[in-house]
Amino acid sequence: DFNYYWETLPPKDSQLRKASEFFMKAAAPPQFLTSIAKFRMFPESDVPEVAFVGRSNVGKSSLLNAMVNANIKDILARTSKTPGCTKTMNLYGVGGLKGGGGVRIKKGNGQFNRVSGRGGLVIVDLPGYGEGSHQEWGAEIMKYLSKRKQLRRVFVLISAKEGVMPSDQQLLSALRENGVPHQVLLSKLDKIYVPSAEKLVRVASRQGGNAGKAVPKGNFEDVRKKMQGVREQVQGERGGGALGELLGVSSEVSIEGKRMGMDAVRVAVLRAVGL
Repeated sequence: DFNYYWETLPPKDSQLRKASEFFMKAAAPPQFLTSIAKFRMFPESDVPEVAFVGRSNVGKSSLLNAMVNANIKDILARTSKTPGCTKTMNLYGVGGLKGGGGVRIKKGNGQFNRVSGRGGLVIVDLPGYGEGSHQEWGAEIMKYLSKRKQLRRVFVLISAKEGVMPSDQQLLSALRENGVPHQVLLSKLDKIYVPSAEKLVRVASRQGGNAGKAVPKGNFEDVRKKMQGVREQVQGERGGGALGELLGVSSEVSIEGKRMGMDAVRVAVLRAVGL
């Protein structure tokens, strides 16, 4: 367990299995829906959404690809060593009832298209903020975060190694002040902690890194102390703080065939959208 719960309950094994099956064995494969630069161009939709956001190069695209078990070249945004790779708000449909064709975008009435797909959800991949990103990041994205009725939760990725940075604090403060439901994920957990296990594998990087045996590193007590420090920083004194749980995750290290912490993130996403 790589997580810290203080207001919520940890998921049961049955919930972890169900969440894994939803993303890994969906009736329809994940689909790229559209890219949006301006909030006013968002499609109409009856499908719940979750958004993922973080500092540039915090591992967001790698996490999303691992979460949905997608072929990065065909579906999700390319991971990049260049900060700020994602430049638009990118929408992806995941899941949907068997036989229903999954989550799709169709021509709607007037100038707006419509997203539909019962039993599915939409992941919105937001541009990274911080060094190397566009200066215009704030306005259109904050419009989306504060005004989009279909948005159920924002997942804010914070580097496990670097912790909460000033740019993270600025975003978290804006989310609190606008009453936007949000949750913090500690990404790249393997930078500070890799547990001892029989089947411990470093997954091949999409950027050309080699697969191989991962080496145990650190201890969970240090991780817990890090999480307790992050908890104090993400709650804030004004406005609604982040959801009372911190999830540690790594898309680069696999334990017993599963990426570190990934199923817990999947459960959190499904809980957010009511699935």
